[in-house]
This record gives sequence, structure tokens and C-alpha cells, in this order.
Amino acid sequence: MPKKKPAKKPEIDPRFGDFFELKVEQELLKHRQIMIFSEINQGLAREVIEKLLVLDSLSRDPIMMWINSGGGSVDDGYAIIDVMQQSRSPIITLVVGSACSMAAQISIVGDIRKMTTNSTWMAHDMAGGVWGDYTTKVIDRVEYLEREQYKGEQHLRRHTNLSDKDIAKAKNGELWLYPEKCLQYGIIDEIIVPPTGRNEIRKSAKKKKR
Repeated sequence: MPKKKPAKKPEIDPRFGDFFELKVEQELLKHRQIMIFSEINQGLAREVIEKLLVLDSLSRDPIMMWINSGGGSVDDGYAIIDVMQQSRSPIITLVVGSACSMAAQISIVGDIRKMTTNSTWMAHDMAGGVWGDYTTKVIDRVEYLEREQYKGEQHLRRHTNLSDKDIAKAKNGELWLYPEKCLQYGIIDEIIVPPTGRNEIRKSAKKKKR
């Protein structure tokens, strides 16, 4: 009797991973959720702005923006901020992990600003470079950097209760703040605290496994 050939294993479609990511993305958008979880650059700015514009055109329900980013491009960050401020839908910013530098500037623009208990927020001075012929480029570039630095400081004053001393610390070093201080300084409106019964639920689940 001839031996049966072993059944051929089905090949895994290499596109499955992309399909899953697309499905997750669709679900997030359906529930009006936007993620800023990488360096802020032109690509991310376009992606975030496109989502903001589409969601704002569909309804006036709140849009949740999750932020966990070390920052990035000043120009691309302000592009996101400008569109956020034009949105007719309320925008809730939620810092989960950290919001640093330009991500911190974005986080304080939300209509409602939240932060999880283990997250951090950081502001510092702008980084930039100057190059080229002195008479035609360097002087203009320095003026541009000074103007951008001033704009960032005014942005903090407009959207928080940080003191001049705090802003000077951010300008000359780094201002690291945790949720309680962020609430005190008007950087956020609410700290997201885990449900009080969560530990009891975990203990109960462990007992059932034994």
C-alpha cells in the first residue's frame, strides 16, 4: 500500500501581519483614538493630521490622543498643534509613558489633558544647528532659533501655570515632572488612577488558578 504523502502545511500569508496592523488601526480610528508613539517628524505629523481632519469631519465626538514620545521636530510638532487647535471636536490628550520636548508641547494643547500615574513629562530648550556663510545664513539662522525658543516659552506660559523659574529651568536644562506636579502646575487636568478593586480582582484570579 503506497504511503500517504504528509499533508502540506498551509503557508502563512506574509501579509497577515500587515492585515492585523491595519485591522487594529481601523478599530482605533472607529473609536476615535490617535497614537503618537514615535519621534515627531514629517511622516508622523502628516499621519496624525490626516486622522484629525477625517475624524473631525465625521462627527463632533471627542478624539483621544495617546502620547508616548521623546519629541522631535519643532516645525512638525507645531503643525500638529495648529490642526488640533482648529478641530471642532474636543481633543483629549493622554500621556502614557512619557511626553518629552515637542511631545510635551503637544500634550498641553488638549481640551482635556490626562496622564497615567507612572508617566513623566519633560520640557527643555530647543536644539538646533547653524551652518553656512556667516554674512548670509548664520545671522538669520540664529535669529530664527531665538524666535522659536521664545515661541516655545510663550506656549508653556499660555497653556500651563509654570512659573518663570520653572520655565527658566526648562530653558537652561530639563524640567522633569511627575503626575502630581503636572496637576499642580496646570499641565494636566486629571491623573488616571487604576481602579481601586484591581488588586482584589488579581488576588481572586490567583486563588482560582491554585
